[in-house]
Amino acid sequence: MNQPFDPEFIERIVQEVIRRLLKQGLVGGAAAGGETELAVSDKVVTLATLDGRLTGVKRLVVGGRSIVTPAVKDELKDRSIELVRR
Repeated sequence: MNQPFDPEFIERIVQEVIRRLLKQGLVGGAAAGGETELAVSDKVVTLATLDGRLTGVKRLVVGGRSIVTPAVKDELKDRSIELVRR
């Protein structure tokens, strides 16, 4: 069983670990004013990218050139989460 892990499998593991850490409040540092922000470095930010990661988030920080899908923008608006590009 010396097969290398494929990138999709590793990504699923990472996303699950992040989801569990967020749920336990172990990640997602407090920003100014006590607001929680989530930084995402993906080039394309989709709902799948954010699945299970928006609980308690007040600000989503993405790269200046990242593509944020319309569905994500709608979800952020529905949850009153600010979108910040850096």
